[in-house]
Amino acid sequence: MSYFDCYLIPVATNKLEAYRLFSEEVARVYQEYGATRVVDCVLDTDAADGMQFHAVEARDKLNISPEQLRDFQVAAAITAGETVVLSWTEWPNKAARDLGLAKALADPRIQPKEGQEILFEGHRLVAGGFSKLFDLKSAAE
Repeated sequence: MSYFDCYLIPVATNKLEAYRLFSEEVARVYQEYGATRVVDCVLDTDAADGMQFHAVEARDKLNISPEQLRDFQVAAAITAGETVVLSWTEWPNKAARDLGLAKALADPRIQPKEGQEILFEGHRLVAGGFSKLFDLKSAAE
C-alpha cells in the first residue's frame, strides 16, 4: 500500500523559482531510489480576507471567527514575504520509503553545496509520514 511523506514548507516568495529548481532535482533523486511521484504545490493566496479556510459559509453559519481557525499559513507559521509549499512524495510502501529515503538523503547530489543559498529554514518545516486511507480518482484522470 502506498506511503506518503508530506511537508508544509514556508518559502520566501522571492525564492520560489530557486526552490522549484532545487525540489525538481531532489525529486529526480528520490525517484531513482523508488519514489513513484513527487508533487509540490504553492498556496493560492487569492482570498479576499487573507484567510485560506475553504468553507467560509460554514464558518459564518457556525459563527466562528477567522482567528479560531488554522489555515496553512498559520500551520506553517509564515512571516511577511513568505508563502506555503505543500509537498508530498509517494512511495510504493513504507518499506520502500524507508530504504529509498535513506539512500536518497545520503546521495551527495541533494546535500547542501558550499555557498548555496538557503531556500527555507529546515527547523520550520512541518513533516509527517502517512499511510493511505483511501484514494478516489476521477474518471478524467
